[in-house]
Amino acid sequence: MASQILLLLTLTTFFAFSLIVQPAKSDGAMELPVFAFSWLNDNDAFVAGDTATIKVRVLGNYESGKYEFDFKPNITVNDKMGNSSFVTGVSLHFDGGTENWSISFSPIMVGVFNLLITDEHFRVFDSTLHFQVKPGQMYPAAGILSWRDGVDEFIAGTSAGVLILAKDAFGNNVSSISEGSRHYKFSLFALTSNGIPASLLNVTFKGWNQQGYLYIEFVAATAGSLLLHVELENQTLHDSPLPFVVNPGNLDAYCCVARMKVETKYFQLFSMMEGLIYQHDQYGNLVSGSYEFDLEVIEKGTNLSMPLADLLFKDIEHGIQMFSFILHEPGNFTLVISENGKNTLISNTPYDFTVYIGYCDGVNSIVNGSGLHKSAVGETAKFSIFLRDAYLYPSPVQLESLQVHIMQVSNSRIIQPSIRIREANGSFYSGRFNYGVIDLMQLASAPAVDPRNNLSENWSFKASDFDVMYKPEKSGLYEIRVFCGNIALNGGHAFKKEVTPGAVNVSLSGVVKFEQKVARLVENEIVVQLMDSCSNFVPLQQSNLKLQIASINKSAFSTRMFTDNSDGTYTAKYLANDIGTYEICAAYKGEHFLPCPFGVNVYDNKYFPEAYNDTVSVWEDESVDFDVMGNDYFAGGNATILEYSKPWHGSLLLYGSLFRYTPYKDFYGNDNFSYTISDTNGNLASAAVDLLILCRPPLFASIPGSLQAVEDDVSPTFGGFAGFEITYSDWDESISVTLSSKSGAVLLSPTQMQFWRQRWNQLSVQKEVGMADGLKFVGCVDEVNLALQSIQYFGSQDFYGADMIRVSTVNKNGRNDIDVPIFVQPINDPPVINIPSFVVLHDMSDGVLVFGAHSDKLNFIDDPDLQNFPGNKTRFLIMLSIEVSGGLLSTSLPAELVGATEVKMKASYHQWQPLQTFVTISKHFMVKAKGIRFRCAIDECNTILQQLSYHVRLLLEREEVVWMNDLGNHGCYPSCDEMMSMPLFAESTVNLVQYKPMSSLAAHILGSVIVFESIIVVSLGLLLLFFICRCAVVLVCEKKRQKLQEIELFNT
Repeated sequence: MASQILLLLTLTTFFAFSLIVQPAKSDGAMELPVFAFSWLNDNDAFVAGDTATIKVRVLGNYESGKYEFDFKPNITVNDKMGNSSFVTGVSLHFDGGTENWSISFSPIMVGVFNLLITDEHFRVFDSTLHFQVKPGQMYPAAGILSWRDGVDEFIAGTSAGVLILAKDAFGNNVSSISEGSRHYKFSLFALTSNGIPASLLNVTFKGWNQQGYLYIEFVAATAGSLLLHVELENQTLHDSPLPFVVNPGNLDAYCCVARMKVETKYFQLFSMMEGLIYQHDQYGNLVSGSYEFDLEVIEKGTNLSMPLADLLFKDIEHGIQMFSFILHEPGNFTLVISENGKNTLISNTPYDFTVYIGYCDGVNSIVNGSGLHKSAVGETAKFSIFLRDAYLYPSPVQLESLQVHIMQVSNSRIIQPSIRIREANGSFYSGRFNYGVIDLMQLASAPAVDPRNNLSENWSFKASDFDVMYKPEKSGLYEIRVFCGNIALNGGHAFKKEVTPGAVNVSLSGVVKFEQKVARLVENEIVVQLMDSCSNFVPLQQSNLKLQIASINKSAFSTRMFTDNSDGTYTAKYLANDIGTYEICAAYKGEHFLPCPFGVNVYDNKYFPEAYNDTVSVWEDESVDFDVMGNDYFAGGNATILEYSKPWHGSLLLYGSLFRYTPYKDFYGNDNFSYTISDTNGNLASAAVDLLILCRPPLFASIPGSLQAVEDDVSPTFGGFAGFEITYSDWDESISVTLSSKSGAVLLSPTQMQFWRQRWNQLSVQKEVGMADGLKFVGCVDEVNLALQSIQYFGSQDFYGADMIRVSTVNKNGRNDIDVPIFVQPINDPPVINIPSFVVLHDMSDGVLVFGAHSDKLNFIDDPDLQNFPGNKTRFLIMLSIEVSGGLLSTSLPAELVGATEVKMKASYHQWQPLQTFVTISKHFMVKAKGIRFRCAIDECNTILQQLSYHVRLLLEREEVVWMNDLGNHGCYPSCDEMMSMPLFAESTVNLVQYKPMSSLAAHILGSVIVFESIIVVSLGLLLLFFICRCAVVLVCEKKRQKLQEIELFNT
């Protein structure tokens, strides 16, 4: 409210100035020109981001440089001057002749706005311009994502809807009206928390809905906690990815899958068959819960169902059951699993398997050989298998029951090994290839076909020793697992094997990166890639690489050693001292790579552009444009921005060589993007731009319109003023809020502090430096808002009327100030009479002035309520009464007090009578009586007391009584009808004496002297008495001695 009042006063002042078309000229001053403003081409409708231009017309002569201040008008839109959240890029184009003057800016917020142009020095105040802004085209990255109806949890197979609140690059909402018939091609994909793609079905763009959102619908198929990514025109939307949860649907037995723990068709007698049932819905998601399945083992040939007394089902993981039972009979069998009570078979069943008689022990069996250890790519690796039973005796089995799984860890690549029977003398008796890990359950229903060889009858031959051979073609880490039927060897643990790359194949290797145009005296790079015959990257060969110069001029060219990049590539640096063309070759152990040679053109440094990093700052609610190429170098003075990246937290538009960046709503902090420029020769240079998005000083979300307080009292009595609240973007940053008052003190309610003791510990409350009555809060925004609810006000002594509480919010980037009006209601304070307790009247002539010696030193009458009286102080009236115990009083009164004056005469000792007769001279009249009472202003009362005279023939000690009534006045103006109070009184007595009485100090000193003298006299008397007594004692003793002597003489 205070800011609005201040703005209104400012506008009124400017309006008054604008009414003067021909301003007055001071002596020697030039006449000021008049300015008129209009829209270019009368265009007052714009799209956000457009350039709005105001034509400036000068009426009169404007002579640049001859004025104290140049003409630099200010542009204000919606009470915000200059660049703001409404407009940006405000520029004054006042170069050249006045006929080409203009003002330009870019509107960025949608709406209808009033524009004010002011210049105090040239008395310009123009508020005639208005403009309208419509939203720009949709900026994909600024779109806000949300779920339809706020639902972000779905069941697999159900429809999910995504709403997109389309926005332009400046954060304005975009609608179907502003976008027209534009067609959108949104790209949707979902990922799990581990980055694994999830399935989205039937993605359909539905267009605009009635609420103004773009609507996309899809069917969620993959269960789990997912992240939905939405892209448009290769730009990711602002709130993407959007988290959501998909729960699995109902169990679908046909989609359930059975798998053996060991993928084999051969099981050892008396071993345990173990398998897993994956409970899936129709989309392949695991369904939790204990579902019942029917499991049956049927013997082939007889079709008899085998009893499974020890069949066990157990839940081991979410949506996975394990089944197990002991195989008690040898033979060929079929495993059938179906949904309980139904004939629906689950996937991978029926499953054919064979139970053979064997005694292989997975721990005692031996697997060893060089093929289990480190080898090179392309080399044939070999290891042996020795099957043993629990007593370390050979345990022969058929070859087909033996399986070897060799898998590359990095990409799960499978190698098919060759397994052959090993005879006692070490030769191969017979053999076949094992094709590694094959989904045997999928092939179970098909007849088994053995590969043909020269000894096909030996498939049924049993052996206990075998040799395995394989040839890895890719380098890396491998895992080797060996199974005898369903028995895992090596205790079930995999063998770890590392395969290293082979020898470098020069024909497959070569130079993969070099620049054909380089600068002189600058180190440049050449990258070589080394591969073996199987296309594996070969590391640690930098010492065998060499960079050679094929040019005639070798002295102007220097090279460095190759360095290993640890990814199969090697980098060498070279430096050319002179301009020219050089031919270079790269070689491995003297053998050149292709191409050889390759040409490199060396140019002067100025031939290549150089881009330098920039730093740009912008307020969180504004937009900024900047030229990134302003500090870049490029030959020929001409370059273009070839490409640029998108910042993460704001929109970025390119206008020629100017970028315009607008941070997204509620974002603050750091952002960045990079760009690449290209000069006329096609040379490239790149740089980065660091963007600093600054938090505005805390803003006022709400402030009270006005506050009420009471004079000389803490207001409010309990709690604090309501309505103070600030907003700030960074909830964790410490900010400071200062409160102060010109005519009072700002306090903190102690009762609120007790109720919120834990929260107060996080807030710092201190006195503001240089402001004894101010408070300063330092803390986070929620803590400060809590403290603002506890604000109290205590006015200065006897203050009442209008005051202001200034609230200042400060952060590291600036401050905001606002004044909140507070009205202090007055209360009636007792009047004050300042007269001495006695007056010495030396001159006993008739009509001596009573207060003559004090008339220039005292305000005899005062009232604390007068100091802040808002109206004319002559209307602050009191009643004053003066009486004397003996003699008469006289004074001169203004003529207007005739009707308000009463007197006491000797005849009417106890009664006040109105003035009967008077003579007016110079608008004054004299009054002489025993007592005088009148009603007037305080200043007049003091003047009258200064002229008060006392008349008596013989002065004895007399008493003069001064009595004052404030008539209930306590500052209310212009009427006290609503704030009446009882009048307050003051009374004082002054003694009229002829001689000045002793002062208290003199009386005190005199009393002290008398007491001191009394003490001395008493002391001397006591001393005299002491000596008298002593003399008497001595005389008595002397007489006794003489008498004794006389008796002795008499006796002798």
